[in-house]
Amino acid sequence: MLLSEDEAIAVARKALSFAKSPACRVRIDGSISRNLRIASRGGATNGTGGGAWLSVTAIDGKRAGSASANAFDEATLARVVAEAEAAAASVPENPEVGPPLGRQAYPTSSNHAEATAKLTTAGLADLLRPVVEGARRADVDYAAFTQSTESWRVLATSRGAIGYDRATRINWTMTARNRRGTWSGWAGADEVDVARIDAAALAETAIEKALATPDPITLEPGKYVALLEPTVVGEAVSWLMGAFNDRPVAEGRSPFSGKTLTDRLFDRRITIVSDPAHPVAPSAPFDGEGVPVRATTWVEDGVIRNLARDRAWATKTGRYPLPLPGAYAMQSGPDTTADMIRSVERGILVTRLWYIRDVDWRTMLFTGLTRDGTFLIENGRIARPIANFRINESPLSILDKVIAIGSSRRVRLSESGAVVSAPPLLVKDFNCTSVSPAV
Repeated sequence: MLLSEDEAIAVARKALSFAKSPACRVRIDGSISRNLRIASRGGATNGTGGGAWLSVTAIDGKRAGSASANAFDEATLARVVAEAEAAAASVPENPEVGPPLGRQAYPTSSNHAEATAKLTTAGLADLLRPVVEGARRADVDYAAFTQSTESWRVLATSRGAIGYDRATRINWTMTARNRRGTWSGWAGADEVDVARIDAAALAETAIEKALATPDPITLEPGKYVALLEPTVVGEAVSWLMGAFNDRPVAEGRSPFSGKTLTDRLFDRRITIVSDPAHPVAPSAPFDGEGVPVRATTWVEDGVIRNLARDRAWATKTGRYPLPLPGAYAMQSGPDTTADMIRSVERGILVTRLWYIRDVDWRTMLFTGLTRDGTFLIENGRIARPIANFRINESPLSILDKVIAIGSSRRVRLSESGAVVSAPPLLVKDFNCTSVSPAV
């Protein structure tokens, strides 16, 4: 379900009109999405889905209760508000409950493109046409998926805060595999504006990697110079940013607890920012409580400049609240991928990671598997495919072992769906702990 700004705000205000509690916050989210999936051995499927959801939080002093629904008629709105108020009356006091926000000035987001919003299933089919044509010419198997989404949300409080935001997103992925089933390649893109998706170039990349010869060899586990493509770097950045929270640091529960944050913790070329108006990876203009999401520098020249804090912790520490955004951007470097490859005497190229899991939160150690395009680099060129590795690494280590940095581009992470603008990185001592024989 898609509601205009006026329609969404009218529903939120109607819900607030039923409130009897001293304070109330209403949030409504809605979306519609279309997808198309094709595979050389499995035909095609397409689907459309969507809906809208209402959440009401009633606040009475230090008590808060919430209720939700997925209908917006007056009877439902009145019922949900009453349920939220009943929930608030039934719970003990929580010292971290505070009043809802008053009127706010929200930044402008660049998270919406009309071309994506207007995309039809036929338009999605056009985006997958290069997959079919390229795979037939190259005689490879393939699976590909694309999805367009338009979403909106409104937040309103009894104290006068009103925020409305809408966003679009187009996701495109392709995996190709040679007919012998011995090797695969992957390419993907995720954008706000469908005009930025170059489906032909993406399909060519996936197919080219899948056709690499000869068949893969197995390298010994160990630490390698590694060219990490943007999807891999994006996983590391997202993993890192999940720990950028002031409260766990102060309470001794964070990987950064006990560290002097004013010291350089990463390579001095590492800078990470977020901004609702970022041209590549914009974030939403407000969080779930209605706190404005401002343009923020999180890491600058390898030094942590900011940590997130919610309203309760901000009040306790006498500072301003700083939400974690939904997207990040890592600063580009001057190096090209070709130059990075030419500089490597012996190393590996990693296209993407899969099945990433936490191993040790205090060191941010995670494990994962390389997939769909892992190659040996030898004497300054891509020599041949290699068997995949299980890796054990930490973004604290990866971002401090940088040899070279390329140009950032937007990526969507395979498992979490998070958005990061990340560059390819050439790093030393990338820790490959065992061989993973799957293609």
